[in-house]
Amino acid sequence: MGKLILLLILILLTLASLTGFVLLSEQIAAGDNHIAKGKILLEKGQAKLEAGKAELVAGKQILSEGKKEYEEAKDNVALVFLDNLQGGKGFREGRAQIADGEQQVATGESQINVGEKRLDAGQLKISQGQKQLVLANNVRIAIALAG
Repeated sequence: MGKLILLLILILLTLASLTGFVLLSEQIAAGDNHIAKGKILLEKGQAKLEAGKAELVAGKQILSEGKKEYEEAKDNVALVFLDNLQGGKGFREGRAQIADGEQQVATGESQINVGEKRLDAGQLKISQGQKQLVLANNVRIAIALAG
């Protein structure tokens, strides 16, 4: 009688081990897919960040050139005189455009910083997920051996 109970317990443990192995295998496969999708999104985000950085550099260059032109125009007596005849409208618009450009550059820098932080967080999540998958794979092997 004791041998029969022991045999039943061993069979139940083997079935439980097999079930755990199958369930864990499904979770590992799903995790692999999730990490693969995350890597694709991370690559797209990196490309978008690089494009944003290039656009920011171009915007800074345009702003710098605009400021330089504005300063040169302020030093030109003839332009100042003509602008004063029009009520100072040209220089007022120039200052407004420069201020708008500075605001756009500041917004761009802020967005770049946010993007870099998001990419770093995504990279960290992928790294943690990969470590968890290695651990889950080791547990799956242990369960298979226990079965």
